[in-house]
Amino acid sequence: MEQYGFFDTVEKHLPEEFTIIYEIARILEDKTHSISRAMAPILELNDPSTAENALDQILIPNIPEAKEFEADLIRSVTDVRYIYPAQHLLPEIVFLRRLAERSLWMPRARSPRNYRYQTESDRFAPDDRKQKVYILFDTSSSMRQNYRIHLAKAIVYLFLQQNQRELGTIFFRTFDLTVGPLRTARDVPSYDSLISDVMHINAIGNGTVLQKALQTAVDDIAHESQLSHAQILVVTDGVAHIDLDRLREQMGDQITVNTVKIGHARMHIDAKVIEDQVFQSSSDETVRLRELVKQKRDLELQISTAAGHLRQEALRSQLGVILRQIESLTERLGSFVSEHYGLEIQKLSTVYVNVDDISPEEMFSLPEEKVSELEDLAESLLKALREERQVEDIKRAAVLYDHLMLLMKYNKVDASRFDKAAKELEQMLDAILNKPTSGVDDMSISDLERIQLRNMLDSGSFSNSFSLARILRLLWVKGTRWWLGRKQFKTFRAITGKKIQRRT
Repeated sequence: MEQYGFFDTVEKHLPEEFTIIYEIARILEDKTHSISRAMAPILELNDPSTAENALDQILIPNIPEAKEFEADLIRSVTDVRYIYPAQHLLPEIVFLRRLAERSLWMPRARSPRNYRYQTESDRFAPDDRKQKVYILFDTSSSMRQNYRIHLAKAIVYLFLQQNQRELGTIFFRTFDLTVGPLRTARDVPSYDSLISDVMHINAIGNGTVLQKALQTAVDDIAHESQLSHAQILVVTDGVAHIDLDRLREQMGDQITVNTVKIGHARMHIDAKVIEDQVFQSSSDETVRLRELVKQKRDLELQISTAAGHLRQEALRSQLGVILRQIESLTERLGSFVSEHYGLEIQKLSTVYVNVDDISPEEMFSLPEEKVSELEDLAESLLKALREERQVEDIKRAAVLYDHLMLLMKYNKVDASRFDKAAKELEQMLDAILNKPTSGVDDMSISDLERIQLRNMLDSGSFSNSFSLARILRLLWVKGTRWWLGRKQFKTFRAITGKKIQRRT
């Protein structure tokens, strides 16, 4: 959770079934899994072990001495010939006194300062020599299916984490019916903030403007000098059509696209789509088809105006040949469009990875050691909260409770073991969140943090157990505090004669 930045942003509601990302990340980190093997070309952007990619192999040129100067006082009388010329205009008595005091100024050569790049840090450190990446993240409604949005988040998170040391500036945009705002990571705080923003994303769009998203990324790269030779990483379910020729022309040779396509969804193709694609394409076959259609119209006009019967029959014979050619060519082009429409991103990409949807059975079938690990984690958090109620531990317990409730929904085999730990966590959280902050043990958690924790648990079963009696008790507590505050205001005004202005 610290890595996701949620301990600083827990006032936001967590996305639905958020902790599924943990289980997907577990699958992706398993090097023997088929999805992990398929993702290898994407997750490993560069191999830092190779000499040509290692930053330590890049030499910083040696700048000879005496190329930089700084002002300094003379050290002996012999240095007087090097002083700044303006000092010769001083009155003679002043000049001689400063000469005797060695207080005349001269330029003195110094060794140049070489500000070396950070090469030892394992964290994100921007560097123009590093790989620049522009991430386009699909948030269309189709990404809600089969946990694709969760898989996409896990992929982006692992990509950023595994390539921290190799990455320079990172640009990030979402896209669905529109293209989202630009997020940029140029230092460690903005890098951590970007990861947190990615993990909060929801799939809510009703369209996929992949063409516009790619054009926007190309324009951003063209106007940002730090992103020259950048790679675009597209994470999508691939249900979109793009103008391949136009994008290739805009990208040139300096920009490459890598794509992760999740699932095997295809676009629905009807006759109108095929007709539009056939007559809008610039390929040789479609140009030939348009010429045939023009000849057909000319022949039909000539037949309508021809005077003799023999002339009309000759024109009808030519028209029949043209119609058969149009039919054959249209059928062939229509078959090609039906087969390739919506898959243009595959041809555009240098690296293209198509991964299967992850089934809930596979995702939540946990080995014994994982189940025991969760039980031990719950017990350790309960023990820590019984001894001292630290806010960080309470937040960890809230997230673990939400995760256990999710596991019980899908994993019926281990549900009884999860249920025991979840109930103990629920009782502890209930005691903490529904008890007024009157005791010394509860001073570490404020009312604002209570609200934030409730927001974290809104999507879970914990909110369902929040009874009317507890709501009334909280209202009573708030009313009591308001009454006590009102009495304090009156007492203060009676003693001092001043009136306190309340904030609105």
